[in-house]
Amino acid sequence: MVKSKRNVVVNMTKVTKNPGEKKKKLVSTIKDIVDQYKFIYLFTFENMRNNKLKTVRTEWSSSKFLFGKNKVLSVGLGKGEEDELRPNLHKLTEHLEGECGLFFTNEPKDKVFEYFTNYSEKDFPRSGFVSEETITIKEGPIVGMTHSMETYLRGLGLPTTLKNGVIFVDREYTLCEAGVAITPEQSQLLKLFNHEISEFKFHIKGYWNEDEFTLCEESQEE
Repeated sequence: MVKSKRNVVVNMTKVTKNPGEKKKKLVSTIKDIVDQYKFIYLFTFENMRNNKLKTVRTEWSSSKFLFGKNKVLSVGLGKGEEDELRPNLHKLTEHLEGECGLFFTNEPKDKVFEYFTNYSEKDFPRSGFVSEETITIKEGPIVGMTHSMETYLRGLGLPTTLKNGVIFVDREYTLCEAGVAITPEQSQLLKLFNHEISEFKFHIKGYWNEDEFTLCEESQEE
C-alpha cells in the first residue's frame, strides 16, 4: 500500500534574539535623558526583587532607574573626557563595577539620601544567599501544615513522619547556618516556615551634579 504523503508546513521564519539592539537602545536612552535630570546617582544593591523594585519605581515616578551591563552603561555615559556626554561623567563610569544601577532625578539630594539610606524590605532568601544567623526547627509536631505536605517536606531534606494526620519533625533540624550559602531546598524550607531573612536595600556609591562627580565617604572607605 502506498503511504499517503500529507503536506507538511515548514515554518521558515526563525525568531532570533538580538542582544546588540538591546545594548543600542540602552545607550540611546542614556543619551536622550542625560540632559533632563540634574542628578545622576550610582548605586549598588543587595537581594534585588523585581516586585519591590517596581514599587520603588512607582514612588519615584518622575525619576528614572536604569540597569544594564556596566560596559554598556559606561559607553552610554562616556568612558573618558573625549566621549563623555557631560563634563566629569567619566569619573562616575570609573566606579561602575559589580551589581549596580543608575538613578536619574531632579529631586533634592537630601530627599534621595534619606530615602535610599533608610530603604529596606525583608524577603525570603534565594539559593546562594549567605545567612547571618543559624535557624533551627525543633523536634515535634508542625502546626499549620496539612498532612499532604509531609512527603514534600521530606523531599526537601526535613526529617519528618506522619502520625495520626499530623506532621512531626523527628529531630532538631538546621534550616540554615550562619556564614554558609543556602541550597535551593533550604530556600524552600525557609519560605515554608516564614523566615524572611534576606533584605533588599540600596547603597549610594556616588553622584553627579552640576558637572561634578562626588564619591560617597562609605565607598571611599571600601
